[in-house]
Amino acid sequence: MDSLKDLWNSLASLFKDELRFYTLKGVEKSSLLLGLIATIFIISIFCLLIFVFGSVALANYINFKLESVFLGYLIVSGGYLIILILMLIWMRQRKTPLLTGIFVKSLISIFNIPEDEDN
Repeated sequence: MDSLKDLWNSLASLFKDELRFYTLKGVEKSSLLLGLIATIFIISIFCLLIFVFGSVALANYINFKLESVFLGYLIVSGGYLIILILMLIWMRQRKTPLLTGIFVKSLISIFNIPEDEDN
């Protein structure tokens, strides 16, 4: 009877250890995912700041060269409108959002998913 209790205690202890292990693995994976999201957010903020200040500087430079008050802003915004239209056309042809591949590859590396796995 004691050996049955010992076996039961061993199984209960093993189950608790397995539960702790998978909990820690889940915490590790979610921490990596949150780290990825935070990194992408911070990089996006800096890219946005560079983009905005660079656009204003370019528009002011065009204004200076054309001796105009607002024509540079119209040229720069028109360029961005053309880029936006081209991106929308490209996304419609591909039928996937931009940067999807980068996010998928990041998630595959975080969760250690084999890339050749068929679902």
